[in-house]
Amino acid sequence: MADPTTPSSLTKFAELHGLAFAPGADLPAQGNTLTRDGGKAEGTARGTLPGGIEGVLAHFTYVYTWNDSDNRTQHETRRFTLVVTRIPESIGFIPYLGFAKSGSQLSPNAGGEDMAPIEMDSIKALKGASAYAYKGTSERWLAQLLSPAMVEWLTRCDEDFGFELANGVLCAGRAEHLGDARELEAVCSDAAHLATAIREESLEEVGTGGESEAAKDPDAADPKVEAALAAVPLDSSPADMTAARPTFAAHLRRSSSTVLAALRTGLIFTLLLNVPSIAIPILLIDSGLYLALALFEVALIGLIASFSFRRRVRAGAEQLAAEAFYRAYAAERELKLEEPLQFAAVHAEAKLPFKPDRVLAGPLPGGTAGSLVLAGDGSKRSDRIAVVAGPKGPIAEAELQAEAPGISAKLLDGYRERLSKELAEDLATRPGA
Repeated sequence: MADPTTPSSLTKFAELHGLAFAPGADLPAQGNTLTRDGGKAEGTARGTLPGGIEGVLAHFTYVYTWNDSDNRTQHETRRFTLVVTRIPESIGFIPYLGFAKSGSQLSPNAGGEDMAPIEMDSIKALKGASAYAYKGTSERWLAQLLSPAMVEWLTRCDEDFGFELANGVLCAGRAEHLGDARELEAVCSDAAHLATAIREESLEEVGTGGESEAAKDPDAADPKVEAALAAVPLDSSPADMTAARPTFAAHLRRSSSTVLAALRTGLIFTLLLNVPSIAIPILLIDSGLYLALALFEVALIGLIASFSFRRRVRAGAEQLAAEAFYRAYAAERELKLEEPLQFAAVHAEAKLPFKPDRVLAGPLPGGTAGSLVLAGDGSKRSDRIAVVAGPKGPIAEAELQAEAPGISAKLLDGYRERLSKELAEDLATRPGA
């Protein structure tokens, strides 16, 4: 008898529902599960899935590695049946959301340190479940999504059900490579129910402009960044993202706050290292070598602090140089820097193809009013750039590619010119243009 979990079972399901089967496929690199090293789809069915959503039903596998209590490396092959679909309307309201019932191996922490836990212990039927949401999500918006009806629906889901929503990509499913047609239909229907609820809750806010319930980046307004930018006047507008790094690096090296932060890190790590290596201080104390102990501790603090100092200067200079570049670029072209998540919320109906990192709004080449939207710094294949005409679009986008030393004013001008032309052509061919 054929194994019901082999790709042939997914092939039959695809034929039954008019889906396109493929033995493998590239899935969106978003969230925790889909970005696992070595993760791969071992069979996919793409199209309009049961439940009415466009997406991919996939048998997905990756190897989970961890160290046990004896510090021995262990490996475990984890298999999932997943539905992957896009909900671009959600980006501005909830960039990350995750949920896992007690038997699920899907990670609910899709956004890492940018997420905060949602209290689930008070719901008896969800004991053992875990959920996380983006830290800057509106509490009111989240409460409306996780209504009593939604919570009750989650209690009825299979114990190995879980999902991740990351940057507009929903990945939902169950453990193992399911082969039974009824179970595959149920997974698709559950994902469709969830996707519909998130989409409807997002679009419900559009009528009010979307601004009041938009998610807020907790790190958007950093007083230290503003103080450093104000304290370091630049002789001219930076030509690219890296041009001002040496200037800001010099400022950070002279900053007492950088030195103190590095010393604090050195002290904390030294205290932590003293716990597993307590034998060394004890041995020196027993031998009466107090000076040697003091010199050892000071040397350790200094070594760790020096590494921390260099890291802080390098990372801080990169951040400040990029911020100075974009501010100067926007000012020279009469553009306004907008808060990315609020922009995504207001433009929910435009269905942004990616979560924006930078938004510059104002006149585009050719006279069209719109926004230049970027994700990434042009160093990865997933980095994107687009121009958006208005709250409902249209959108012209492209892969953002930048060579050393990085994104430059000339590069951005070239993308603005090309994408604005594509946008104008799109607008000109629309009915009623």
